[in-house]
Amino acid sequence: MTQPPDSTLDNQLKQVLRHLPAPVGIVSSYDPETGEPVGLAMSALMPVSLEPCSMAIAINRAGSAHDAMIRAGRFCINLLDSPRQDYLTPFASFAGRADRFTHPDWHQHGPVWFISGAPANIFCDVRERLAYGTHDLLIGEVYDLLSTGGDDILGWANGALGRLSPLNQG
Repeated sequence: MTQPPDSTLDNQLKQVLRHLPAPVGIVSSYDPETGEPVGLAMSALMPVSLEPCSMAIAINRAGSAHDAMIRAGRFCINLLDSPRQDYLTPFASFAGRADRFTHPDWHQHGPVWFISGAPANIFCDVRERLAYGTHDLLIGEVYDLLSTGGDDILGWANGALGRLSPLNQG
């Protein structure tokens, strides 16, 4: 029996995951051959451990930033807030690629690019790489952290960009 295309397991999982809240940010790095910035919008990021402080990201091996980021061995997770939601637009499509690093808030911390003034910039050295399916899971040990103390962190849920806020404000 043939199933309709939208009932395949991967499409079913994609529909379920649309409702699972996740932080969203821009993961940035650089091409060690040219020094040029590379990056991608991502919700596949998570803390791993506090001893040592570490974060994990999942990168599609077919993505434009993958190879340079692997060669660099470093990345920065730039968490975004509402005033910086427009930073995501050029990272969401190939057509916007030329506009990705044109905003004046992009700076370098060593060779790694980051968004100055973002709620958090988490700088990591890649310590582990695990290939699975179409993606590489990179575990990075945090070597520096910049934070504004802001708590307006953007997330992705129900197929849309949004903010998490407490149910009880009192």
